Amino acid sequence: MTKINPLRPPLTDPADILLADVAIRVQLSRTDYDKAVQRYQTINDWIERDESPLKDRVELFYPQGSMAIGTTITSKLKTDEFDVDVVAQLALPLNVSPRESLDLLYEAIRGEPGSRYYSKTKRRTRCVTVDYDDNMHLDVTPALRMKGTLERQSWIFHHRPDTPQEPSRRLIANPYGFAEWFKNNTPPDDAFADIFEKRVEEYERLHILAEAARDSVPPQEPPLRKSKAVIVLQLLKRWRNVQYDTRSGRRPPSIMIAKLVADAANHTDRLSEELLLQAKYMLSVFQQAHNQGRLVHIVNPVCTEDVLTDRWPERDRIRSYSSEILEPSCKRLSGWLRGAI
Repeated sequence: MTKINPLRPPLTDPADILLADVAIRVQLSRTDYDKAVQRYQTINDWIERDESPLKDRVELFYPQGSMAIGTTITSKLKTDEFDVDVVAQLALPLNVSPRESLDLLYEAIRGEPGSRYYSKTKRRTRCVTVDYDDNMHLDVTPALRMKGTLERQSWIFHHRPDTPQEPSRRLIANPYGFAEWFKNNTPPDDAFADIFEKRVEEYERLHILAEAARDSVPPQEPPLRKSKAVIVLQLLKRWRNVQYDTRSGRRPPSIMIAKLVADAANHTDRLSEELLLQAKYMLSVFQQAHNQGRLVHIVNPVCTEDVLTDRWPERDRIRSYSSEILEPSCKRLSGWLRGAI
């Protein structure tokens, strides 16, 4: 746990206050968090309804990604993602094909014509998506438990229906293990978490009058008690989204950024110092890959077969991301922090 300098209480420097206020505005409000939880619970019940082809075949249903580690951000840009990512661990034959598993989940969620999700459901390459009218979407990934491995290590499936010539694949993944590792590596220090939580509550009272948080939520950290590293991760995701709002191509994945943030966490006293440290560390990782003429390769620390960068970056994107986005942004950030302190 990070030790706070008693002579410099958290969230008293101008730069830290500004960054905290930005973070409060980009993270989920209590109302939106509760809405995401309610939809998570509803889709679980829907998949297991009597008419579903997956009735009594869902072994486990759990959050993954941003919802599992408490770093979901709101949708304000055209490329933002206000998403709820979940895993549906299914009781399917061991030889089930990627196409069969994804199609079966798609049929279970879509339902019959006229049902609640029929016109909102899309079959993706690795998941099934439900799009809601308020710009939230829910991604459900089918998984097959790998017996005899670490808790919840599973096969997930890759099949692109619009390009049948592309080979289908099984991939090894353990998003649950990653979420637990991330939380263990980014624990909130009490002094900072208490002050940040009070600031969030004051913001909500004044601006959005959020309802009190419900007790019935998936097993994850409360939405407000965050470490500096977790808040910085949300800021970095927003910064990435702004940078890519008008760019083409796949964005750097959130899960990769989360891994890098957790690697470098717990070495600063102030929020602004944490942001600069994390930005410089991420830049060093990308510069090293570029200098060595290789792609960035980041794996799940609890499951090395789970490659977090398996679909990013394309070779011609790594240089532009490092030299055109990361490096100048670090320089601007350093200059702004010097001026704000």
